[in-house]
Amino acid sequence: MVKNFFISHIENDNIIKKAIEDINLLPDVEKVTYQSFQQKIKVTFSKDADEKIATKDIIDIIHNYDDNINVSDKMLSINGKINRPNVILYIIGIVISGVTYTQYIPVDYKWIGYLIGLLLCSKVLIKKVYNTVFLERRINESLLIALAIIGAFLIKDYKEALIVLSIYLLANYLSWKASILAKKDVSDILHKEETIVYKLNDKVVLATPIKEIQEKDIIIVRPGEIIPLTTRVLEGRSVIDMSPISNENFQEEAKPGVILKSGGINLDKPLKLLVLKRYNEGLLKELITKTEEAMEHKKGFAKTSETIGEIYVKVVAGLAALLLIYSFFSGNPSQFIYKGLILLATSCPWAMLLSTPIAHNYALSLAKKLGVLIKDTGSIDAIGKMRTLFFTKTGILTTGQYKIKEIRPYKNIKEDYILTYAAIGELQAKHPIAQAVRKALNKELNIDLLEKYREEKGKGAMAIYGGKTIVVGTENFLDEQGVDVVNDYSGTQIHVGVDGQYIGSIALEENLKPEGIEVIEKLKQLKIDKVAVLTGEIKQGATEVLAPLKISKIYGELNIEDKVSRIRREHNRLKGKTVAFVGDTISDSQVMAASDVSFAFLKGSLDRVTEVADVVLMKEDLNLIFESINLGKRTYSIIQQNIIITLITKLIIIIYIMFNKVPTGFLMVAIGIDLVISLLTILNCFRITKRFNDILSVLASKFSRNKEQ
Repeated sequence: MVKNFFISHIENDNIIKKAIEDINLLPDVEKVTYQSFQQKIKVTFSKDADEKIATKDIIDIIHNYDDNINVSDKMLSINGKINRPNVILYIIGIVISGVTYTQYIPVDYKWIGYLIGLLLCSKVLIKKVYNTVFLERRINESLLIALAIIGAFLIKDYKEALIVLSIYLLANYLSWKASILAKKDVSDILHKEETIVYKLNDKVVLATPIKEIQEKDIIIVRPGEIIPLTTRVLEGRSVIDMSPISNENFQEEAKPGVILKSGGINLDKPLKLLVLKRYNEGLLKELITKTEEAMEHKKGFAKTSETIGEIYVKVVAGLAALLLIYSFFSGNPSQFIYKGLILLATSCPWAMLLSTPIAHNYALSLAKKLGVLIKDTGSIDAIGKMRTLFFTKTGILTTGQYKIKEIRPYKNIKEDYILTYAAIGELQAKHPIAQAVRKALNKELNIDLLEKYREEKGKGAMAIYGGKTIVVGTENFLDEQGVDVVNDYSGTQIHVGVDGQYIGSIALEENLKPEGIEVIEKLKQLKIDKVAVLTGEIKQGATEVLAPLKISKIYGELNIEDKVSRIRREHNRLKGKTVAFVGDTISDSQVMAASDVSFAFLKGSLDRVTEVADVVLMKEDLNLIFESINLGKRTYSIIQQNIIITLITKLIIIIYIMFNKVPTGFLMVAIGIDLVISLLTILNCFRITKRFNDILSVLASKFSRNKEQ
C-alpha cells in the first residue's frame, strides 16, 4: 500500500529530510521517498499497517519539526504571501524598541525594553538558528547574525543590534521570495491540473482523472494526444510516435487488435482503446518510477553564497574565539572582549546577503520573459559553473526527419531500380527513414502486388511483392536473410537486396535544426570547454550527421545506463565544475537526474521529463538553451563579483579590529560602510541585463566625448 503526502512548499528541504529519517523508523512503514520539486512524500506501508494510525504518526513527526508545514493528500498550491504573524511580531518589537528609546523609560531599565523588542523581532532568526544548528547540525550565516546581535547588545549598541536584525530579515525575505517565485512559476505551468483521460461511457465522452480509469474501461485518444495507459485498439487506424518512451526514433501502426504501450503519441487519427492496465501498472509508470528513484539521489545544487558563507562563519567565529582566549592572558582583558564582540557585530556580510537574492530574483524575472523557467535559484549557480554540456541527438539537435543523401549502386544497377525496391521494402514501415524513402520515390506503388510483409524493429523489413523477395535494412539484417552485403560506407544507410542478390544501398542524412550551427558556436563562447552528444545510434552515423555543428565529442551506441555513467565520469573529472544535459523525452529523465543541471522543452502533460528538468524551455528553439545559459553565467559572474567585493571589505574591517584599538562608535561606522557596499553590489546586479550594460556603454562614450571637447 502506497500513499502520497503533499506538503506546503518550504524553503529548507533539509528539515523534511530529517523528518523522513524518523518516519522510516515507524514500524508500519517499509519505505519513504521525498520528491523536492513536487513537495511530495511517498510512503510505502507494510501489509498489516493501520493506515489511519500510521498517517497520524507521520503528520505528527512532520509537525514536530515545523508545525507551520501543511500536510495534505492532494498537491498544495504555493503560497507566495508573507507570514503575517511574523510581520506583526516584528512591528510590535520595533514599537517597543521605539518607546524604550524615548525618555519615558528609565536608563537603568532600557536594556529590558530593547531585549523584549529584539526577541519579538527575532522569531524568524531564532527558528532558523534552531533548524540549522540543532536539527541539521551545520553552521551558516544565521548563527553569525545571532552572535552579532548578541555582541551588539552586550556592548549596549542596541540600535545597531536592531539594524543588524532588520537587514538580515530583509535579506531572508528576498531569498525566500526568489525561491518561492521560481517554484510557483513552474508549478503554475506544469501542474495546472491532474492528467485527464477521455473515457467513453454509454456513447458519452467524459473527462476523467487518469488515476480513476479502471481495467476494461474504453477511452478515446485524439491526434496529438499521448497514449495514457497500456491499451488495445478497438476501432480506428493511426500511427504512434514511440520516441517519447524509447531511446530510438521509431513509429508503430495502430489498428484493431494491436496492443499499445503507454507514453507514445497518436499522430494521425482518433482511436478507440480498451484499457488493459491501470495507471500504476503501465510502461509509463515504470519509467516514472525509475525516474523518481534517480531523483532521490539528485541533490539540489548549493548556492555559492551559502557555501562561501559557511566557511566565512567558521573563520569569523574562530577569530572571535581567539580574541576571547587571548583576553585571559592580556593586561587589558576588557579591550579584547570588546574587540571580539565588535568583530562579531561587524562581520555580517550584508552586501552578499542582500545582493545575491536580488540577483537571483532579477535573473528569474528575465528568464521568464525569455520563455525559460528556472526551478531553483541554485540552478543559476550550477549554470554559472558549467564546463561540459551534453545533448541528446534526435529531437534536440535534429528534427527527427531524414532525407536521401545519395543512392549507392552495387556494380551497374540503376539508381531508380534501387530506390523503387527500397520503397517497396519500406512500404508498410512507419519509421522516419521509411517515410523519406517513399517520399523520394514520388510515385504510387500498387499495394495489391504485396503478398507478404514482415518488419523487425530497428533492423529492417522483408516483402514479397509481385513474386520478388525484397529485403531492406541494416547490414546484419540482410546477412541474416542470406544476402551478402558489400559495404564501404560508414554513415547512416539502408541496404537493399532482391531475390537473394545485393543491389546497393541508400545513404541518408538527418535534418539538422536550422539554428543549430549558430547556437553551438555561441555556446562555445560561454566558457563551456566541452559540448558533446550522447546517443544510442552508431557513432559514425551520428558523427556524419552532426559534422556541420563541429561538436567536441560524440558518444554513440549508448543505452540509458551508459549515458548516466558518462555523466558521472564527467562530473568526477571536472572536480567542482558542473555538467549539464539537454534531454528530450522521458527516456532521458534518468540521465537528467544524474546531471548537475538539466534542460528540457515543454511538450505534453504526460511528458514527465519537464518535472525532472531543472530548466524548462517553453518553446522548441535551441536559441533558448543559449539564452538561458548566457543569463545564468552572467548572473553567476555578477554574484561572484559581489562576493569578492563583500569579502575584501570585511577583510579590511577585520584586520583593523584585530590590530588596532577600537574606538567608541566604530560599530556604526562599520555598518555605514556595509550599507554603502550593499548599495553598490545591488546596483551591480542590474548589469545582469544586456540593456543596462548598453546604457553604461553609451554613458561612458558620452563622457569620453565631453572630456575630449
